[in-house]
Amino acid sequence: MLRFLLLLLFLSPLARLAQGKPPLLPGQALFQKNCVRCHGADGRKGASGAHDLTKSNLNAFGRTYLVTNGLGKMPAFGKTLTPAQVQEVVAYSLTLK
Repeated sequence: MLRFLLLLLFLSPLARLAQGKPPLLPGQALFQKNCVRCHGADGRKGASGAHDLTKSNLNAFGRTYLVTNGLGKMPAFGKTLTPAQVQEVVAYSLTLK
């Protein structure tokens, strides 16, 4: 069973490449599922008052706090995502600069 799971983890990015799609970065799928609606795929959308992540001065600590606890119209994801998933989303959001 473990070998099967490892094989799936290895082949998943290869399948995306075969389809002409680049492999997802860690946190990207979670970002697409939870954040794109307001922040957009490139982090610039700004719907519902969402900040442009490409211009944000927040570091990883500040972003972790906001993703976990929310602020204003941004919902808190601390009960939806695990701490590790929050860190993945934050790390991915920092690549959008």
